[in-house]
Amino acid sequence: MPIPITWRVSQQGIVTAVSHACEKYFYSIDRPGMNDRPPSESLDDKIMGFVAEAAVIEYLKSQNISYVSYDDIRTDDFQNPDPWDIAIGKSTDVTTWRFLKTPPSSMTTVSIKSSRLVQGENLAKAVKHRDFKIFKKTSTIANDISTDLELQVYYEYDRTQLGSLEITEDDIIRSKSRGEYGDIIADLDIFQRWGECYLVGFNDKQSIVRDSPQLRYPTWTSFGKVMWAAPLRLGKDMYLLQQYNK
Repeated sequence: MPIPITWRVSQQGIVTAVSHACEKYFYSIDRPGMNDRPPSESLDDKIMGFVAEAAVIEYLKSQNISYVSYDDIRTDDFQNPDPWDIAIGKSTDVTTWRFLKTPPSSMTTVSIKSSRLVQGENLAKAVKHRDFKIFKKTSTIANDISTDLELQVYYEYDRTQLGSLEITEDDIIRSKSRGEYGDIIADLDIFQRWGECYLVGFNDKQSIVRDSPQLRYPTWTSFGKVMWAAPLRLGKDMYLLQQYNK
């Protein structure tokens, strides 16, 4: 069972996350069945994901693990889905492959998923009973895992509630045009609400696929969406990412 790491994201990490979320805002489509969301909620959910990625990147830097972030090489202005979030490995000269968006086989691709803890549930219980977030799109879990590693980040439930905090779409447009995100960060209290997270751990595709047939229940449902069972308790500690730094 992995031992999570508590991570406080830097100021620059928060600013980068918010800027990326604003870029992504106008090119995202909610999953079928989701209720229409106001701009504050829609942007806030994107910020959660981008802050999680910033936290993982800062952790990799602290461990001297080489990586490439997809957001750093993308050329679509955030209009298309990401095939992967980061790629780990020392072959980080992207000039030979950045336009193909496919890292060399020597690198390890990672999908970073972020979630709030369930209300009333602590982190230890989540690691014991929750799963890596893998959407069921086809009949086999192997087909539905598109990266080499799945990595989970959690946030506290109560601290991250949006409450009455609010921004408008015009606020997002204004911040994008100016390249300044301080107002959004302040208005949504981003540092306080999203600044700290838990890097739970990761698991590799081969292990997830191998363990899947042995699980009592192969799938589970989240807000009407069917997910593959992939228990966090079978994951690996973050420090073991070092093995892919080659």
